[in-house]
Amino acid sequence: MDLNSLHLGDTWIWAHCIYWPIILLAIFRAPWSILLQNDSSNILFASCVVLYFMWLLSVHIEDGLSIHLLGSTILTLMFRWQVALMGNALVLLGITLTTAADFQAFAMNGLITGVLPVAISFVIWRLNEWYLPANYFVYIFVAAFLSAALSMLTTGYVSYKLLSLIDNQLTSEMLDQYLMIFIPIMYPEAFLTGAVISIFVIYKPEWIATFDDRRYLHNK
Repeated sequence: MDLNSLHLGDTWIWAHCIYWPIILLAIFRAPWSILLQNDSSNILFASCVVLYFMWLLSVHIEDGLSIHLLGSTILTLMFRWQVALMGNALVLLGITLTTAADFQAFAMNGLITGVLPVAISFVIWRLNEWYLPANYFVYIFVAAFLSAALSMLTTGYVSYKLLSLIDNQLTSEMLDQYLMIFIPIMYPEAFLTGAVISIFVIYKPEWIATFDDRRYLHNK
């Protein structure tokens, strides 16, 4: 979702106070020993470029208000939450520099399109690890497919409620239309995430940091 400070009132100021400490924590906790390897860093930057172009394919509701696929679950499963947040910030920076998105709303967009879906994806993956059978299909359906769908729906609802509570020029009809779009867009988000993770798990399991092939595949 690309929000504009035009619709955010003064909340964008508070968003910066929340977002940047989280990013600093992610940078501090990031697995730099892994990221400094050529393959890992190249895969990360390639993933960010793909997500950048995917974000450009957005549905515009109103000036400063658009919807696009997230890809946050893919980043979370591939690199874990710290690097996923850093990658999301890089994609958001590219979008902000090349589109009508403004820097005032950067932190709010980062919270909604990055921190929230990454947190949901990470928690669902951890619950899957703790409580569900160590099965390849369970991992794909729960940690990838279901996680992406819930991330998209939750992101849509939170952004909808935020815009509803703020005094702006968006009418109730616009906001209702905005919310309803998240239902159909949830399916391509979930399908794309499940498909990408499935392919990588089969051919490049070393690219998926949250997938342990000894746990899910060996001795099955």
